[in-house]
Amino acid sequence: MTNEEVDVRRFDNSESSPRIGRIPTPTGFPGLGDINSYLIFPEDDSGELILIDTGVASEEAWQALTQGLEKLDCRVADIGKIILTHGHTDHYGQAHRIQQTSGCELWAHENLWLTVERMLPPPERVALEKEFYAYWGVDRELVDAALARRAAVAKSFKPVEPSRLLQDGDVLDIPGFSLEVVHTPGHCPDEVIYWQPEGRVIFSGDHLLPNITPVCLLQIPRSRDEARARSLVEYQQSLAKVAPYPARVTYPSHGPPIDDHRELMASYHLSTDRRLLKISRILQKEEWMSPMDIGKALFPKAWKEQMVPVMSEVLGHCDVLEAGGHAASEDRDGVIHYRYISTPPPTDTRRLFG
Repeated sequence: MTNEEVDVRRFDNSESSPRIGRIPTPTGFPGLGDINSYLIFPEDDSGELILIDTGVASEEAWQALTQGLEKLDCRVADIGKIILTHGHTDHYGQAHRIQQTSGCELWAHENLWLTVERMLPPPERVALEKEFYAYWGVDRELVDAALARRAAVAKSFKPVEPSRLLQDGDVLDIPGFSLEVVHTPGHCPDEVIYWQPEGRVIFSGDHLLPNITPVCLLQIPRSRDEARARSLVEYQQSLAKVAPYPARVTYPSHGPPIDDHRELMASYHLSTDRRLLKISRILQKEEWMSPMDIGKALFPKAWKEQMVPVMSEVLGHCDVLEAGGHAASEDRDGVIHYRYISTPPPTDTRRLFG
């Protein structure tokens, strides 16, 4: 990894390929910074310009995108396809305006609707969300505040109907620059990376980020009887799936390029091990604890304002502890509680990544 400036640029052969460009645009989300959109330039003047991810739906982001394209001798009208790594608003938000300007197609994973529904849920889904948060011990006021923040963001979110739904293993036949679709759920259900074998390049979306460990967001079931997806467990499986790819460089959605994706993955496992150890120590002090009580102890400064990521982290790590036999869960008066059984050993990353 490097500390280079993340700017508008067209890469060269020493870095990856002159077919690849990058445009950062502001998200406006505290602590997140810019998002990187990537361009795949056409093989010749008759080809189409492809954009990987779009930025948020804001005037500031639109100006940054259009000015970035101008610096690279392009226009929004030149974009023939948008391909998404996933459907979060900072990746998908400008798709509607871009399509209105260029008439482009949108390609996205077939699970895109699950992520869109989370941002724009019907009333019955909102009621179900509130039930699950209550089951996890979250105060109603915190839930209402989190849902209000989401609704405020969703006001500018206009989903675009995909022209093509992608599946794991699909190959996008871009002339001279084919991309393999690799489904990597965990951060969200539709997350994919794109693998470019000739240049040995990964476009990693939010699956691999250089400066932070991606949050594996809670996936609330669509019915009371449906099992909850274990997002952190899925994410760890996705890491193992991507590890064998012999990447020369990885281009993430936030931050500078990643030189060694396996080294980064090892650091993620170290971070997870530390959090598992910390939660184990918290559980040792009490006989039973709800997820919200664990969250308050684990994130004493953040649990109020960042309830959703806090609960995502707590439940994700409790899933891992329970799956490994290091914690047990029990419904106590309508709220799930966890108790300590044993302390998990550290992950053997040499076995995982060689």
